[in-house]
Amino acid sequence: MADIRDITAAYVAAFDARDLDKVSRFFAEDFELTDPKVSALSPKRDVIAYIKELFDANDNLSFVAHRILADSNASVIHFTLTLGETVLDGVDLITWDGEQMTSMHAYLVPRS
Repeated sequence: MADIRDITAAYVAAFDARDLDKVSRFFAEDFELTDPKVSALSPKRDVIAYIKELFDANDNLSFVAHRILADSNASVIHFTLTLGETVLDGVDLITWDGEQMTSMHAYLVPRS
């Protein structure tokens, strides 16, 4: 099995590249997302639709990981997310089952 830290870094790269097909491969079918705009969004197809809307609505989008911490079934990403003119600093708390995410809790704060 691949290292969770490396898999998390590959997810960051796919999201930053706006590669929806690659991003979707990281999610289990029952993946659940919680962020400031959604609570317990699931299943995978609904999360992918949500992310597609985010990608489509923002010509200027970047996702930069400053630090990734990981153990055997969890990872944490400290990141900066740019959506258009909005810059957000945040943390994603991710649980894994093998090489697929089962949940993500995203915490975001607008940069002043």
